[in-house]
Amino acid sequence: MDIETLEGIRKCPLFKGLTDNEIMDLMHTIRYRVTRLCKGDFLFVAGEDCLHANILLDGEVVAYLEGASDRYIRMSTFHAGNMFAPAFLFAQDRRYPVTVQATTNTKVLRILSADFERLLELDARLSKNFTFILSNLIAGLTKKVGMLLSSVRDKIIFFLKEQQRHQKSSTITLPMSRQELADHFGIQKYSLQRALNELQESGAIRIDGKKIELLKL
Repeated sequence: MDIETLEGIRKCPLFKGLTDNEIMDLMHTIRYRVTRLCKGDFLFVAGEDCLHANILLDGEVVAYLEGASDRYIRMSTFHAGNMFAPAFLFAQDRRYPVTVQATTNTKVLRILSADFERLLELDARLSKNFTFILSNLIAGLTKKVGMLLSSVRDKIIFFLKEQQRHQKSSTITLPMSRQELADHFGIQKYSLQRALNELQESGAIRIDGKKIELLKL
């Protein structure tokens, strides 16, 4: 295993509490491969069978649902250390519900489901960490569903408050473009812009390009 692969694996919460030597010893007992993607490449598309545990080693990918009229709902963005779609490895219906596409040059560690199951059996810490990952995933999806069912205004307020907590500042920098943000909410770009303008006119926020100051949210 090369040092870059080890560094990427080390970032994954699945291996929390393990030393580099323990990680390498465990990985030597299973089969895995590193897949390289260029920007725009697809790792998998919705409807394909989930046959691998996927750990992002480097780069960025997005997961999205395809809706009506060629609309896309951006579900999640993944960075180095993230696992994606881990729950479907052991589900009765193992088909991916989302499409995952690279937004930068990316490296992904892929472990066949049987080898991943063996990995979890080899060290109890991995099983505990995997349960933690799944629990956080369920909590995150619950929030996401609630956001998608809310009004455009409430979606934006929820997102801005999340970014405020994440960036630890009342002045946040949007981590994506207006179009990407609209896709994230599953709405049209003009609906997003109109809602942002209304929030600014009400004195709730102040917009300066990609920077937004939260005033009365």
